[in-house]
Amino acid sequence: MNFTLKRIFLSFLLGLALAAVTTETAYFLLKKENREPGVIELVVPAGTADMIRAGGAPPEIPKDMRFVAGDTLKVVNQDTENHQLGPLWIPAQATATLKLEEEDNLIYECTFQAGNYMGISVQEPVTWRTRISGMFYAGFPLGMLFAVYSGLIGVKKKEGS
Repeated sequence: MNFTLKRIFLSFLLGLALAAVTTETAYFLLKKENREPGVIELVVPAGTADMIRAGGAPPEIPKDMRFVAGDTLKVVNQDTENHQLGPLWIPAQATATLKLEEEDNLIYECTFQAGNYMGISVQEPVTWRTRISGMFYAGFPLGMLFAVYSGLIGVKKKEGS
């Protein structure tokens, strides 16, 4: 293999290695959002309706929630009044579930929020295939840049050659 091909090969190898380190670091830093689908429980505490009427908001209930496709939202109503979250009607002291199948950003009418709305973000779960494709999509262009710049640097030839 001549020197130019070796340089191009090493440039692509370096690009892939750097992309792998970068994408895997991002994956592990964002691991909370990168998980398998499951059941997520949201509890509406007792006294929530009274707190909403008084102009407050229960601190335990987030205004926006993030899910992965395939999650099931389980709403447990511990309040003495009925509540609604989008298509779910949750009677007092009862439970209702909502299967989140597709990637989407939703805003549902919500009776246990002070603003009467709740944002729900559903994203695709990150699989090993997603991680590998991310490495290649970042690694090949980076390797190409390394190859081009390594060609610009050139090699200093020995005098007398």
